[in-house]
Formats: sequence, C-alpha cells, structure tokens
Amino acid sequence: MTANVPQSKRTLKECLSLDADDLDEDTSIALTSLVTTAVNDREPKHDLAHIARAVEESGCAAEFEPLTVIPIVIGSPDQGADGILDLMARECSAKEVVMAAEEAVEILHRRLQSGDADEDEDKPRNARPATQVVRLIRVYSQTVPRLPQWKKAPKATVESRLSELEAVFSDLNHDATADEGRSVIGAVAGLVSALRQGADEETSVRDLLRRLIESGLAAFPNSLQAGLARRAFASHFRRLVVPQSEVPASSSSDDVLTATWSALRSIGVSTASCSRRPSLATFILLAHHDSYEFSPAVLNAFFPTILSSIQLNIALDEVLSVLITTLSSLRATTPRTELETDLIIPLVHLLPHLASNHADPDIRHYTFRILSLVLGLSPPPARFQLLRDLLSEEEMPQQMRITAIGLLKEAVLEGLSSGKDNIFASPYLLTTFGPIVLRPDPPEILDTVSLEDFLDGPEPLRLVECLGFYYVLLQRDQTNRTGVRDADSLRSIQRSLLGPFEAHIAKWKTGVPHDPHDEHGHAEALQLDILDMWVKRTTEAVQTIGRGS
Repeated sequence: MTANVPQSKRTLKECLSLDADDLDEDTSIALTSLVTTAVNDREPKHDLAHIARAVEESGCAAEFEPLTVIPIVIGSPDQGADGILDLMARECSAKEVVMAAEEAVEILHRRLQSGDADEDEDKPRNARPATQVVRLIRVYSQTVPRLPQWKKAPKATVESRLSELEAVFSDLNHDATADEGRSVIGAVAGLVSALRQGADEETSVRDLLRRLIESGLAAFPNSLQAGLARRAFASHFRRLVVPQSEVPASSSSDDVLTATWSALRSIGVSTASCSRRPSLATFILLAHHDSYEFSPAVLNAFFPTILSSIQLNIALDEVLSVLITTLSSLRATTPRTELETDLIIPLVHLLPHLASNHADPDIRHYTFRILSLVLGLSPPPARFQLLRDLLSEEEMPQQMRITAIGLLKEAVLEGLSSGKDNIFASPYLLTTFGPIVLRPDPPEILDTVSLEDFLDGPEPLRLVECLGFYYVLLQRDQTNRTGVRDADSLRSIQRSLLGPFEAHIAKWKTGVPHDPHDEHGHAEALQLDILDMWVKRTTEAVQTIGRGS
C-alpha cells in the first residue's frame, strides 16, 4: 500500500506526522483541507507555519491551488499565512496566483469602501486590512515578474492592478497605524524593485511605478515618524536641546525610506525630478533625503504643500524639519535674506495656532522657533505689523499673546544692535506697542477680579513677560532711540503700571499665608513674590534713569 503513495505525499505525511488515512490521495485537495482547518479551527493540529515548513520540505508547493487557497489565508491573523503565500508566489502558476491576488485586492477594496473590513478586523480570526494589503503586494512582487505577459507587455500587465492598489491605499489610510503605514510603504518599495527590469523598457511603466510609491507616501504621511524635526532642531538650536531627548541616528523609518529611494533610483527618479513635481509625496521624499537642501525657489514651489500639511496636521515632522533647516540657513547668510511677503503672512497666521494648541510639546516648541525664524527673515515694517497682530488680535491664542512678547523683544534687540534705521529702534515702538504691552490686560483687571482669579489666569505670566521686556529695553536702549528714557515716558509707566501694580501686590500679600505646609497659599505667595521682584527691579531701573536725566 505504501508503495503506491507518491513520494512527495509520503514526505508531507512524515513531516506532519500523519497516519495513512489522515491525508487525501490528491495532494492539492489535501493541502486545501489542511489550510482550511488551520485557518478556521480554534485549535488546529497543524497551524499554517507548520504546514508551510512541511510543504517546503516535501517540495509539493506547486500542488497548492492558488484560486482556492489565497482567499482562505489572505485574511488569517496567523503569521504562518505569509509562508503559505510566499510558497505559492514562488512555485505555483504565476497566472493563477496573480488572478487570485487581483481578486483579493478588489474584494478588500469593496469591503473598505463599505466599512465591512473595519468590522472584520475586530474579530480575532481576521487580519487587519493593512496586513492583507502588504501580503498581496508581496505576492505581486514575486509573481508578476514570472508572468509571460510581463515580458511582452509590461504596462498592460500592471496598469490596472497598480491602480487598484492605489485605490486601496486611499481607503486604508484613515485607520492604519504608523507601523502598518511603514509596512505598506516598504512593501511598495519592494514591488517596484522587483519590477524595475520590465520598467527599463517603457517610460510609461516607470511612471506607473513612481506613481504607486508616491500614492503610498501620500496615503500614510504620518507613518514615517523618523524624528526629522527633532534632529533638525538639535542641529540648529544646540543650546536649547536637552541631551537625553536626542533621538538615535537611525530607525525603521530610515530603513523604509532608504529602500524607497533605492527603488526610485532604479527607475530613474532623482531629487531633481522630485523637486520639479511638487506634491506631498515628493516633499516627504526630499525631506528624508540626507543630502538634499531646499533652496528658496524650491521651498516656494512646495509652499502650498507646506501650508496644507500644517492645516491638516499631516507630515508635520517633515514640514517642521524642512522649515527649521532651510530658514536657519537663510538666517545665517550675510547679508540676511528676506522672505517674500507671500510666504511670510500665511505662515505667521498658521504657526501661532500650531505652536499654542498642538498636543505634542516638542512640536509646539519647534513651531515657535520656526515662527521666530520667519519673523526674523521678514522686512522690519512687515515684522512690526505682524507682531502687533500677534500681540493684539483677540482670536490669537492667549498663550501666543504671551510668548509673542519674547518675539517682540528679539526684534527690538536686533533693531537696537543694527547700525541702520530700524522701526523697532524708533519712537514708533512705544507708541504702537506701549498701549498693548505696558498695561494690564484688560486694563481694569487689577480692580475687578479677586486675587485667586487673577493668579489662576494667564495675566501674571503675561505681566512678568511685559516687565521683562520693558526692563531689557531700558537697559539696552542707552542712546534713547525709542524714547523709552524720556522723562514723560518714565513718569507715565510709573503712574499707569508700576505704581498701581506695586500697591495691589502689597495689599494682596497681606492676605496670603506664607505657611509652607499650605500648598495653595504657598503657590500664591510664590507667584506674588515673582511679580513683586519684577515690579521692584523695573521701578528701581526707572527711578535710576529718571534721576540721571
């Protein structure tokens, strides 16, 4: 009886430790039965990984029926499904495997559009859609080059199939994790590398493959998470970096982008060609290219992409990295380059909200420094008006109206150190910003709110920033270019701000306990002490200058 059993079948039985009656005489039927049981049973005797090893050892992979088996295993959460698919992609009829994969892509596309795939992924026996997509892309990578049609008509072979994949990307991007997005992008790079030989013959095929990579990048723009912005910030603002926060020089994202660029170069794509086709995908590619530097002209070409990315909260790592690197380089040039107003105004209207409201404190910090760079590259009159808007517009986030005082201080110090006429080193400074900065906000707040409400709000921090700005201005404007040392100006600030503020602090401090065991009272006392210190320091500076004038 044993002599009548085919050798491959006997070997498969031996590998799986099966009795003679446990395996169908028809190997194809037997394999389908084994796979179906492994996928559907809760505790199968042989899982997919075990079956894949046995099939490979027995050399009977060609006996699989792709049109039947691929639909069964493609959605299995068992990692052994990858081994089964890999065997079929290498050993079975290329035509049948591609047909089965194509049908699986179409079914997945329909399910994603209808929402059925989202329901399936919650079930323990279903792989997530992104996992299925990666599997199907890898099947194409191994099988399409084996198709006789691929060598004769490569475009006709892949055009519709690649378009279907792109459509799946668009439906998949809303809930794919970062890891899944990277896996899809990496699988696409592998597919393009596998098909590059056929693409050598036709420019149209190279365009299809390039478009597939770009579609993948555009569909998963937040998946790379390579820490580009952090690296750029560490490079250009070293004095502001906490050493422990520095990120490693490499990551899985770097590996994915390295593979992606390798695939692109194999089909004739370069940084130069990417820069001529501004899009979200080409922006991401250029941002991740180690040796590429955005020139002002290229930055201008990609500006709509940058603005839309900020508005949509996508590819922020790449956007912030490029802006930090490019603007820092421009600011370091001599004479300093000035940005075009068409670039400045949209950024200054968008960046404050990102710097104030984003959930990630690092992104808020990086964005604030970019805002400072943009203002520093603005013509002084435009910078003057933009800072006035940042400090006075009601719709501006309160946090920005506080931190913008530091941006004003930067502009004034630059103006005072410049040997040229500068609006920030002129009497226009105090006539414009004095009514905004050198007063409580609102003006009656000291008389209309309780101490507790005052300290719980943003005004104490704003006033500390305001007093710090005024104190620095007094000390640095030795030649009185702004008029800050005029006797009338000194009397006015003493009468309208310093005097009333000092009186209120003295009254408030009498009612605040200084018991260190009373946490709330101790915090209030500490805040008042900080305010009192700045009021006294500023008052002393005003009185010293007043006596000398």
